[in-house]
Amino acid sequence: MSAYTPLCHFRDISPTRGEIGGSLPHVLIQSLGLASAGSISTWAERVPGVNNLPPCGGDVTKVTEWGTLPHTPVPPKIRSNARRMRKVMTDAELRLWNELRAHRLMGLSFRRQLPIAGYIVDFACPTEKLIVEVDGSQHANDRDQTYDRVRTLRLQADGWTVLRFWNDDVLKDIDNVCMHILTVLGKDQA
Repeated sequence: MSAYTPLCHFRDISPTRGEIGGSLPHVLIQSLGLASAGSISTWAERVPGVNNLPPCGGDVTKVTEWGTLPHTPVPPKIRSNARRMRKVMTDAELRLWNELRAHRLMGLSFRRQLPIAGYIVDFACPTEKLIVEVDGSQHANDRDQTYDRVRTLRLQADGWTVLRFWNDDVLKDIDNVCMHILTVLGKDQA
């Protein structure tokens, strides 16, 4: 006799984009003799599921020995996708990263492949609330442009400024890309 018992629903990640959506299927527990249905439901009540977390981009207060710190929880699947994406950057992303990393651009601190609001952004400067996206030709079709607009509106709702550059612009004219970033931040006069 095989019975499926849901542990709890939690968010899944699209393998290509890293955003949240869907839920994991039920887990086969009883047929393996690992636990009874009663113990699983008790466990699920005690352990908060990812769906019980605040909406993407919401902060959870984390109490530490140094006081309370705001912390945005990142589901493990998004975190692992971001790590994987850091290892396989496109040529344009790598070129821009070499200009942004280690405070090379006017002392600004950028992070790459950073999970924000359920999305994984290419580059982010958290202190300035700036996101830089490097887009390839796949972003030229209508469906992806609509997705990018929705994504940008979601990030802007959290107070982020989103800049988008084509791969070709980054590869052929990196100086103007960096100058545009500084202009948007108002640091081009320094």
